[in-house]
Amino acid sequence: MSLLLYFYLVHFLADYTFQSSCLVKYKSEHFFGIVIHSTVHLLTLLAVLAPFLSDSKVWTAIAIIYVTHIIIDQSKTVLNKAYPKLILFFYFLDQAVHLLVVTACGYYVGLLTPKYLTGTALTLYSDQSVVLYLLILVLVTYFYDVTRYFVKKEYKKKPFKRDWRTMGMNAGIVTIAFGLYWVLY
Repeated sequence: MSLLLYFYLVHFLADYTFQSSCLVKYKSEHFFGIVIHSTVHLLTLLAVLAPFLSDSKVWTAIAIIYVTHIIIDQSKTVLNKAYPKLILFFYFLDQAVHLLVVTACGYYVGLLTPKYLTGTALTLYSDQSVVLYLLILVLVTYFYDVTRYFVKKEYKKKPFKRDWRTMGMNAGIVTIAFGLYWVLY
């Protein structure tokens, strides 16, 4: 099985779901905040990819993602300070570069079979529709919420505040759609 969806899921979980507004602020003020944030990525990668950690290519990919995440986020921080009018551009550029790195790592690792899992755990973990559901769930909730904030340029007017109502509605729609898929197919 390909780990590409797992890599994408980890990226969006760590960059959006597991990153608080306090950490975003700390990252913009201190390099150590970027290290903390990148370490959250590292720990999330280790947790999600645990059944594949016996493969050296997975460890190489994890190291590449960790180091490049620090470099990319530090670069974005420096650029945001130097060119504050281009914050929206750097937001999207940051995500594009992260996704290029993650995609390259996914292709580098190639196809693997999870180790140490059997029965239902193996079936559930290997079901790409479950991973896709979780990925889309994060995209339509946390990613959507933060991206809308930047696109509307609300960062110029007010601090970020989660729109839990819209996130819940989006999560409900995706859950119903996948639930129907799983029941009907």
